[in-house]
Amino acid sequence: MIESDKKPLLHDIHVIEIASMVLAPSACVIMADFGAEVIKVEPPVTGDLNRNWHKIPGLPVSDMAYPFQVDNRNKKSVVLDLKSDTGYEAFCRLVAEADVVVSNYRPDALSRLKLDYETLRKINPKIIYALASGFGEHGEEANKPGYDTVCYWSRSGIETQVFPYEGYLSAFPYGAGDHPSGMALYASIMTALYQRQQNGEGCKVSTSLLANGAWSNAVMLQAQLSGAKFRPKRPRDNAYNFISLHYPTKDNRLLKLSLVNTARDWPSFCEAIGRRDFLDDDRFSTHQARLENMPILISELSATFVTREIAHWMNVLDEYDVPHTIVANYEEAANDKQKQANNIIVPLDHPEYGQMRTVNSPFEVSSADKIKPGAAPALGEHTREVLAKLGYNKAEIDAMNKENSAQ
Repeated sequence: MIESDKKPLLHDIHVIEIASMVLAPSACVIMADFGAEVIKVEPPVTGDLNRNWHKIPGLPVSDMAYPFQVDNRNKKSVVLDLKSDTGYEAFCRLVAEADVVVSNYRPDALSRLKLDYETLRKINPKIIYALASGFGEHGEEANKPGYDTVCYWSRSGIETQVFPYEGYLSAFPYGAGDHPSGMALYASIMTALYQRQQNGEGCKVSTSLLANGAWSNAVMLQAQLSGAKFRPKRPRDNAYNFISLHYPTKDNRLLKLSLVNTARDWPSFCEAIGRRDFLDDDRFSTHQARLENMPILISELSATFVTREIAHWMNVLDEYDVPHTIVANYEEAANDKQKQANNIIVPLDHPEYGQMRTVNSPFEVSSADKIKPGAAPALGEHTREVLAKLGYNKAEIDAMNKENSAQ
């Protein structure tokens, strides 16, 4: 983390976030990690819905708003009623001094509240206006409510790809499509800041869950666009290839293989699992033979892996440099030594919950350390501080706070 006498990389970038849930806030938290001032403008009383979304039935139970924490650390929370004249005036003052405005409100709401790009660029022509949406800005679905479960996973074709041969999928993890989409939003903002450095002009950038889901599944969509013939789904025991299946072990764990380069890895794989007989077996000794006898090979491999515990298979496959992994549970995923070694999981000293850890944003920049992770702000925690810097006196701030609390 950054030294106390060293300025963070983005210390002179001022960001206004008018957003909720995960996609847009996740882009802003990366800027906050690198030292940008991120002022999160929240509505009175409720604030960002993500402050309470950890209470959704089925999610891990905790008193801590853990979804809000991971996407809002190191930000400042300001409560403004953007529907009121006084709240909107304060927001406009913020925009006048900002570098970036980020939102994931729907286009019709942005226009109704006078938060659209054309309005805000009149206040600050150099503003970078970043919009995240569910379905994109155009077309008949532009104003539909959009979440990653719908726009990213289902509409991209990813869900149909992983849907079981029989049965139903469990829910995708909370925010699992939002976070990669937030990286695209962050990239668009930084690209726009670079362009402004070149020409001195602000601009609007945008991305959507629909676009990012398509990009995530671009190879398979390109297959469709290229007229490729898709194969029908098969049950596991009759899969097209053994190379990426899950195999139960003796201690009821799942081993995942990833033998992409079978021409290279097949001999080592056979050695590792103690099945040298496969090398001389006419059913499995060549690539074509394995394809013709795939159900038999899958059955043989399944019978082999179930004879030993997962630790044994992890050790021998490591020894022979065969691509593989355990299917980690959440305890293992959170305490992964490789993640800790690469600062993927980092310490957090929370004023209420004490010493804990959090998930770092997923890239590093040489000679540009991130700031120390801090607690996500309480609702309106920085309202007085920020409004005072904008020139409001105590009486004016008190009046706004009273108006907000009355709602």
